[in-house]
Amino acid sequence: MPKAYVGIAGPNGLTILQPERDETLLAIERFVGRGRRVGFWALLGDDDARSVQTLIRQGYWREALRALERCAQDFGRILPFEPERFDLH
Repeated sequence: MPKAYVGIAGPNGLTILQPERDETLLAIERFVGRGRRVGFWALLGDDDARSVQTLIRQGYWREALRALERCAQDFGRILPFEPERFDLH
């Protein structure tokens, strides 16, 4: 059963992926304001989420982003909100 996750992606790849909760959304909002980062949501199965989180912990941020793109059932940008531009890369 897929669950909602939120995270941060930037020029170096995916740096954060956590289950969606109020406190994680607040953290995403704080961090996205710094540099060229975007906040996003994704629907993932538990095993896929753990695999992506392992890549992040090991410092393989670009590989983590590619893995997320492959295994997410759906995903989208949440911050900063720019409706005319949607690009996680």
